[in-house]
Amino acid sequence: MDGAARLRFLLALHTTLRACRRFQARRDTDGLLSRLNAIADPELRLHRFGEILESRSSDAAAWILAEFQRRVNIGEPRARRVCIGLLDQGRLARVVGERRLAAIRAALDALEGSAAGLFGETRRAATEDGTISPPKEPVGFRITEARMRLPAVIERLLFDPDVRVIETLLGNPRLTEADVLKLSASRRASPEALRAVAQDVRWIARYPIKLALASNPATPADLAAGILPHLLAQDLGLLATAAPRTDTRVMAAALLAARRADRGDCRPAAAPRDIGGAASRSPHDHTE
Repeated sequence: MDGAARLRFLLALHTTLRACRRFQARRDTDGLLSRLNAIADPELRLHRFGEILESRSSDAAAWILAEFQRRVNIGEPRARRVCIGLLDQGRLARVVGERRLAAIRAALDALEGSAAGLFGETRRAATEDGTISPPKEPVGFRITEARMRLPAVIERLLFDPDVRVIETLLGNPRLTEADVLKLSASRRASPEALRAVAQDVRWIARYPIKLALASNPATPADLAAGILPHLLAQDLGLLATAAPRTDTRVMAAALLAARRADRGDCRPAAAPRDIGGAASRSPHDHTE
């Protein structure tokens, strides 16, 4: 057998073996989903799932997780019902242990498809110039992931470079105010991502989000200018002296001065009432 023929044989063998593993994983997953759906308590279901993963080799466990992930992505009801709490790195680590999960994660990273990198590091490695390396997954897949109600996935996508992923993530019901606050206050966030937060009615209504966006030097100037009038006086005072950007400090100081002047304009109108009230009192009412 020459080199080319041997290579074709090995490729065909590899393809056949992957097809067999995929078929086995799908068959195993059918049975597992039926058993897991029968367990009503989420914590018991998690521990049972952990036992199942521990009983398999790392490769077999990775194939099962990949199949679970595939079914969640295509919207299979049984998978979505039970996988919300199962495909979470933090929760799985509690029941299978960090070392075991690391081995499964390595096997997952070797797979191709939507589950590769499912339990990857939350923060992507920085390049030599300090920027974040771009994600390997296609943007369409990351948008699909952004709809998943899994805290580990949400955290991994929080600083995604594509604003479409951020816009999808902002609509995720499992996204918390703490998550959005982390994004809004970070200098790593792109101006497009910060604008997406500001344009989201659900999140911009929260005062801490407004304050974080106004304070962040990465926020576009026009966006910060539109938010500053909605801040409380004490926060404007802080921004007027300590904001990282000059334009923010200048505008905050101007708004604060305008508010003080407006309050001053109201004082003469109140004074006659006070004076009149005092004059109408009997001298015996005064203690001095």
